[in-house]
Amino acid sequence: MINDTSSQQRGGGRLSRRGFLGSALGLGAGAAFLKTSGWTRPSPAQAAPQGQRHLVWVWQFSTDAEPHLVGARLRDNSLGIVLKTHDGVSWMSEYDSSRYAVSGGPQVGTLAKYFEDGGVPFHAWCVVKGGDPVTEARMAADVLANGARSLWLDIEPHAGFWHGSAQDALRFGSELRRLQPNGHVVLSLDPRPWLLARLPLKEFASFSNEVAPQNYWRTFDTPANHTRYTESGFPVGPGGMTPEFLLDVTRRTLSGLGLPITQVGQGATPDPEEWRRFIDGAYNGGGNIVSVWRFGVTNAGVFDVLRSIPPRVPVSPAGVPGGVYKVQPGDTLGSIARANGTTVDELTALNGLADPNLLSVGQELRLPGNAAAPVSVQAAAAATGATKAYTVEDGDTLGSIAGRFGTDIDALVRLNALADPDYLFVGQRLIVPA
Repeated sequence: MINDTSSQQRGGGRLSRRGFLGSALGLGAGAAFLKTSGWTRPSPAQAAPQGQRHLVWVWQFSTDAEPHLVGARLRDNSLGIVLKTHDGVSWMSEYDSSRYAVSGGPQVGTLAKYFEDGGVPFHAWCVVKGGDPVTEARMAADVLANGARSLWLDIEPHAGFWHGSAQDALRFGSELRRLQPNGHVVLSLDPRPWLLARLPLKEFASFSNEVAPQNYWRTFDTPANHTRYTESGFPVGPGGMTPEFLLDVTRRTLSGLGLPITQVGQGATPDPEEWRRFIDGAYNGGGNIVSVWRFGVTNAGVFDVLRSIPPRVPVSPAGVPGGVYKVQPGDTLGSIARANGTTVDELTALNGLADPNLLSVGQELRLPGNAAAPVSVQAAAAATGATKAYTVEDGDTLGSIAGRFGTDIDALVRLNALADPDYLFVGQRLIVPA
């Protein structure tokens, strides 16, 4: 994240699972997060729709707050956590002086259980640098394997952040997806247009499930940024650097990636009403949740707003809650429509799709109210014998696979919604003609 790496401190203790839980419960009255007479698990009525929560980023326990304080506040406000686990190839115990800082996969598992048992959904984030993409990918996979519901990859073209090549991004993605083919990966970035051009966005998007632009309207409100936005084709209006302005720019610059957009907003604002506008704008743009950077700088008024405006429940045009379908390899909008008893036009309108031919694996599509139980396209196709799955092996190319199954490259690209036909990785599952 912006402007925080310079103040990282070295140190950090390592705790076993038993040591962490035992220490957490022995921190006194303020640590009564898990087992206390006042603790009750949230009732189903209090839970966020479809299990979703707004999320709050945590950078370092030594800077933001110790786990029991973070957890209690997030629990009381029905929020989830996005915790930083590593930076490049270094676990956070290299920088965070807290004895609870992440020192490896087992500690991730300890923290995941701690927060999840307390009713706080556990997500993680890391800085990806590209210096050793395979090692970084294995650490990322380890985080997902140890209980993180999703992993947010922070890539920015600043000192101390991403400095790799497009090929390094593909190597990272190939290894991550080999180890975690079904893990939920979020691409988070500094969305200022002149900086996006310095990142291998297409390569990162090819293995990500969604994109999360970091919209810091107060931080970006400088004369230099106003000038750069104008030079990039986005003149700042008379209202200045508002949440609405940044939401509009990010939708216009990132929609081409074909990924759902989950907005990240600035917690360090003295005006919580900015957050009401930010959430409204994010919902109007198709988002269901938002996240806030970061716990240690977010004021109480912003927490109140996050608690008072719950995650959005997708609804059909008739106002009836519909199903949500996650795009799988091989899906097209037509196949999804046929499997779920609707039409391409209806899905296009319901989801505000600019291009009905552009879908990405992991993208969530709202279905109309008459399709509240989503049907897997692949399951429907398998039932008719129309297609089957193929696992990519070492040495495969899309051309060789097409020849093996009597089809052509274009057909496989369409069938699998591939963003880049030259990018395959060992273990990747493709849908091919039966």
